[in-house]
Amino acid sequence: MSGGAPPGPRRVAPRLAPLLLAGSLGAGGAAGCDDVSRFSTAEGESYCGAITLGGAFRAGLSPRVQMRLTLDADALDGPEPPGALWTYEAPDADAPELRLLDGAPLRPIGALAHDPLSRLEFGEGRERNAIYAVSPSDPEAESLLAIVSLRTDESVEVRLLRPGQAPLPSGEAPAAGRRQVFGNFRLTRRTGTCGF
Repeated sequence: MSGGAPPGPRRVAPRLAPLLLAGSLGAGGAAGCDDVSRFSTAEGESYCGAITLGGAFRAGLSPRVQMRLTLDADALDGPEPPGALWTYEAPDADAPELRLLDGAPLRPIGALAHDPLSRLEFGEGRERNAIYAVSPSDPEAESLLAIVSLRTDESVEVRLLRPGQAPLPSGEAPAAGRRQVFGNFRLTRRTGTCGF
């Protein structure tokens, strides 16, 4: 048997300690750079945009739908809604104007904060993604999920998603408020309320 030191906690050589400390401070500093407050809208500002037009990228929404978002980015991880969503579909010869969402708060999903899905990452160019529930203006309609993405080009992307009800046994389509919905909106900051 050798007469070396007994097993126990390993000590860092004194000359390496400053390097390890500097590395850990650098990592902590990088984590602190997750400041997204610049995405917050000021009084009289909104993020405005339209739905992605391609039919393959839409379900249950018209190509005429526009969206407005107000946002307090500092509240993204808090217990209170960090913003609100509006949608507007202009009338045409067949249908009156439609507002699926009308100032719908972005409702945090409490249990989601304890799941890796709360730090969802997908695709490049997105600094931060968050998932919220939103309630349609029709109280009989099912709620939707809103996936909010803060993009590196200072725009915001919002995906609206509702799985919807399966077709009825008779083959009849479900009621409008229970149909499948998917839409992707690219929003940029503007002064005002996006015209609606």
